[in-house]
Amino acid sequence: MHRKASFLVPLLLISAAVMGYFLAGPVLYVIPIGLTDRVGQISKLLGALAIVPLVAFFAVRFWLPRRHDAVDSERRSFLKGSGAGVGVAVGTWGVGAVAATARGLMGLGSGRSWREIAIIQDSSVITTHPDWSSDWREARIRDHRRFGRTGWEISDIVLGTGRITGELGERIARRAIERGVNYFDTSPDYAGSGSEQAMGRAIRGVRDRLFVATKFCTPSGHLPMGTPVPEYKRVIEDSLRRLDTDYVDLVHIHSCDQVSRLMDPNVHEAFDRLKEEGKVRFLGFSSHTPNLEQVANAAIDSGRFDVMMLAYHHGVWKNQPEIISRARREQDMGVVAMKTLKGAKHRGLMMNRPESDSYSQAALKWVLSNRDVSAAVISFFEMQHVDEYLYASGKTLEPDDLALLEKYDALTAGTHCAPHCGDCLGSCSGQLAVNDVLRHRMYFEDYGWEREAMSHYAALEKNASICASCSAPCTGACPIGVDIPERMRGAHDLLTLA
Repeated sequence: MHRKASFLVPLLLISAAVMGYFLAGPVLYVIPIGLTDRVGQISKLLGALAIVPLVAFFAVRFWLPRRHDAVDSERRSFLKGSGAGVGVAVGTWGVGAVAATARGLMGLGSGRSWREIAIIQDSSVITTHPDWSSDWREARIRDHRRFGRTGWEISDIVLGTGRITGELGERIARRAIERGVNYFDTSPDYAGSGSEQAMGRAIRGVRDRLFVATKFCTPSGHLPMGTPVPEYKRVIEDSLRRLDTDYVDLVHIHSCDQVSRLMDPNVHEAFDRLKEEGKVRFLGFSSHTPNLEQVANAAIDSGRFDVMMLAYHHGVWKNQPEIISRARREQDMGVVAMKTLKGAKHRGLMMNRPESDSYSQAALKWVLSNRDVSAAVISFFEMQHVDEYLYASGKTLEPDDLALLEKYDALTAGTHCAPHCGDCLGSCSGQLAVNDVLRHRMYFEDYGWEREAMSHYAALEKNASICASCSAPCTGACPIGVDIPERMRGAHDLLTLA
């Protein structure tokens, strides 16, 4: 037995390492992301780690008794063989688990390490303002603006709830409402419907003072063009139950990138029926894609929309102020600016300046300096944000704020993909949605939204895997200097599961 075991045991240990690395490792990387059924993924992980130990147990159990039958009793032979089998099985399981951890969590040989995510951001740009300044304490809404033909006077800073969930999210929302925020924007696909549930609890007792907006959407994503009218209605009725309210003030066609989806007859019929039933009051749309200007102009021309929510921030969209002005002038639409922090890595900028204002405050003041903008929406997900963001309410844009914004632009040059642009799309021989790929990379690297980024990337019809062997005709196509081939290849490495 010993001679054979001297070959068998090392072979089993090597097999365990291979199985752990190549089968269990990728699954272990996926589990924290939660893109698919987590119970199923855990079962797959345990199965991958158990194969070799089971083989090891029965292999060793077979060989030991065969060698000792002549001198040992059957019982002693069984016990000795079983004991050796258990020992080798435990050893192989441990080797497999170490190999899986080395790849799945530490990134050994794969370049994908959960250990590295915490430090993946640009060291020159921090994820939140480093100081919770005493000057911001108890900051409140100081300005309200007319919200177009809705007739509402809304707070100039709007509570974005994309990452609000659970008890903490509820407390953040309540504090913002106490400080004068009277509009919040939510959606079924924010935190897998957790946002709507938290906001439903937060608004109890104050619902009549608030303007509530949600989306034609499900917890797993947008509704495509051609969705049946009953389904459009059902998702809003589901939102009403989660929000614990009889109606919402505003419903958006969410993240609209095509005029055909904007004007889908089914969504408009569903809205009209819901309005007749008293379940919705106003119709809007949101957009932050290269087709933004086309979609926005079509919405204005249609006369169907009460509100538009557009990506709008410093340094891009030279035509957008005129579009916003036209919406107000011709249709008296309310205008909400979103993506106000321009990718913002994510919310603060470390600078040597005597003023205590943060990058987020400068960005909000810039957006609100356009008086045609009704409000700026920004995601609150830490208690600090209530003070930090509301401190910008009613404030005037100063030269120092502009200097701060320009420095941020310089720091992010070459990495930030302007979502409105699309200048590179025609140069891509694979017809990839370069803007979407790089936006998902931004979610992963700069926002820390690893699960959302990978989920959105996995849902793309085409991904950046083809960039590895492409001749890169997109080189030099970005007007603001983004190295598209390099960024696309890096995006695929970050965002794929295996």
